[in-house]
Amino acid sequence: MSIEKGRRILVVEQDKDMVQQLTESLSKEGHNVTHADDADTTLHRVQAWKPHLILLNTKTPGLTNYDLIPKLRRTTQDDYVSVILLSEEVPFEEVLKGFEAGADDHLLKPIKTQELLSKVRIMLKMKELQDSLRRANHRIEELSTISEVTGLLNMKALYRKGEEEIVRCRRFKKPISALLVNLDKFSVVNESNDFIFGSRVLREVGARIKQCVRNIDMVGHVGADEFLILLLETDLAGAEFVAERIRDSIQSSEFRVEKHFAKITSCIGVAGLSRDRSDGKMADLLRNAGEALRSAKAAGTNRIEIYSFAS
Repeated sequence: MSIEKGRRILVVEQDKDMVQQLTESLSKEGHNVTHADDADTTLHRVQAWKPHLILLNTKTPGLTNYDLIPKLRRTTQDDYVSVILLSEEVPFEEVLKGFEAGADDHLLKPIKTQELLSKVRIMLKMKELQDSLRRANHRIEELSTISEVTGLLNMKALYRKGEEEIVRCRRFKKPISALLVNLDKFSVVNESNDFIFGSRVLREVGARIKQCVRNIDMVGHVGADEFLILLLETDLAGAEFVAERIRDSIQSSEFRVEKHFAKITSCIGVAGLSRDRSDGKMADLLRNAGEALRSAKAAGTNRIEIYSFAS
């Protein structure tokens, strides 16, 4: 297995001859090498240069009881960097401290070139695997927060984000509003066509809703035929205006895919937390938007109803 080429390697070492030896050996393998000689410079290099691997002298100035390694880990928590310790012959307990602090491997001086290159190859491969795992976990997390049908946020993700935004709006005394949109008689669309067409209609409705709101607002697909919109720093008057725009965009659209066709309307429940409301929560906002939606549907189709907390 050949060593990955072109990786960035940071050598943290005070011995200039050692720095030269390591730099020459690693550069011949196609890697980019730079060095630092104290803890502060090391942290700066890591933040600015983002190395893939660090060769770290255990006697680096500013390094007390291996406290530099946890700092490196915190600095690179979103992008794993491997750490190989460099030291003279020391008791095993000292080496163990380095591993407990977060180091990945250890090299004894004087350093043998083949041993160095072998460990570098292994550590770079480990970084590659760590990065792949991080990307996979990120993708899993992403998939767990979006609707497979529309690509919008699902209820779990929107609820969590809504809780955070309510806290922020409360802190800065800003209003926040919610729109709960339900498509009228959408089951008929599925029964008259097919579920593939129905899914396309849902995606198109989601896209039209997003066109009616700002980038800072949040849109979620939270039920079979329901959408939830959080309008940040928006009072009820503003929310009613947006709701009307969404209602009109949906009812004035024709949804066509090949031989399938549908005209759709919607009912929308509107609720809000005023800027003076200090104890409102996401559950309250959803409950009241839901009550407003039920009132709208009880009165017919293609309607908007508003519910608000008493100010």
